[in-house]
Amino acid sequence: MILHTQSYTKTKNLNLSRELNEKFGFSSEVILHKKKYFVVKFNSKDALTLHNLIKPYIIESMKYKIPVC
Repeated sequence: MILHTQSYTKTKNLNLSRELNEKFGFSSEVILHKKKYFVVKFNSKDALTLHNLIKPYIIESMKYKIPVC
């Protein structure tokens, strides 16, 4: 799973990744996407955990953006 945070700087992405890793025990990392943007990437296990954490808060019209797990 990738959080498309292209509008964030590399530093802000690193801060976000670090906070998520510390607070939720994830192993997310910041990667360069399309050789242009920095994004936060989650492994499969962490993606499932993140999905379960945010699922109750996703509004109906946006649920199509979250894969069914």
